[in-house]
Amino acid sequence: MTEPHGPLQGVKVVACSTAQAGTVPYMLMADLGAEVIKIEVPEVGDNSRGSTVLPGLPSTYFETNNRGVKSVTLNLKTAEGREILRKLVATADIFGQNFRPGAAEKNGFGYEELRKVNPKLVYVSVSGYGPKGPHADLPGTDSMAQALGGIAEAYSTPGQPLKTGIVSVADETCAILAFGGALAALTHARATGVGQKVDCSLLGGQIRLMGWTLTTAMWRNRDPVTGQARVTGTPQRPGLSASFNDRDGKPLVFQLNGARKWRDAMTALGFHEALEKAGFGDLGVIVASEEQRAEIDYPKYGKRLKVQGSPWRFSETPARIGIAPELGAHNDEILAGLGYSTVEIEDFRERKII
Repeated sequence: MTEPHGPLQGVKVVACSTAQAGTVPYMLMADLGAEVIKIEVPEVGDNSRGSTVLPGLPSTYFETNNRGVKSVTLNLKTAEGREILRKLVATADIFGQNFRPGAAEKNGFGYEELRKVNPKLVYVSVSGYGPKGPHADLPGTDSMAQALGGIAEAYSTPGQPLKTGIVSVADETCAILAFGGALAALTHARATGVGQKVDCSLLGGQIRLMGWTLTTAMWRNRDPVTGQARVTGTPQRPGLSASFNDRDGKPLVFQLNGARKWRDAMTALGFHEALEKAGFGDLGVIVASEEQRAEIDYPKYGKRLKVQGSPWRFSETPARIGIAPELGAHNDEILAGLGYSTVEIEDFRERKII
């Protein structure tokens, strides 16, 4: 009996996306069983393959954002490359790209062109500012969106006007919204036979992430109170740094590492007994346990590495964690499935079509 693999079995995705906000939506789909075909530039690939490469290991950035997908190289500047893309799209449910607004249209794979190939297609576009407005044609970055969206101010501490987080909050928020938007549009397409384009932006995602904090700030016409504490470390050696004013209005700053220091500090402040009754006598309970962290084998590197687990749990169709593909690893498999012969595929390779 074949073990079920994710609730998105049968869903096919083709993505001409790079970096983080443009790839994570489809990595999440691959986690849940979808077949995701990632289109990359021949011999070059997604530039993020070279980001944060640790000695003897693959790119942490690329692996995290592309695990479980298939890689096919296509030169979309050639007519044959674009024809192969159209053949892939003809049988796909979802297509994704994260170029600047107008770039996909200019290069022959905009929504209006691809919907002619597949009227049911869900076309997902991720950009910095969205398709309209004075900055629509500009490139976007995670830090830009954090700053303009207000998160950088919400992260700030006293005496700091702005502070971007280490986590790529704008990229990840946009990606998760794109994931949900794509599946919502797919539900509609399967019910009605009509596909549509879904636009998501880094800036728009940050506006949503601000949530009620932004609403409150707008209604009060006053900046929100900024965060003042950060929890780090592991359950065995947790850490906490915080800064705030004490009851006399004087600044109090402390940074702790280790459970004993937490207990000693809270006892000295007179809080430990109350915290213990509330279940927070040990700071380590705030940090996820080692047992809950997924591990994946990387045969090429001869290692078993810790990775992020799936954010979902399904009782009947569990997610399965994959690894990111080598550049063009699935060229032969995918092109053969489209009806191309071994000779034709080799010809494409020699002429750098793939």
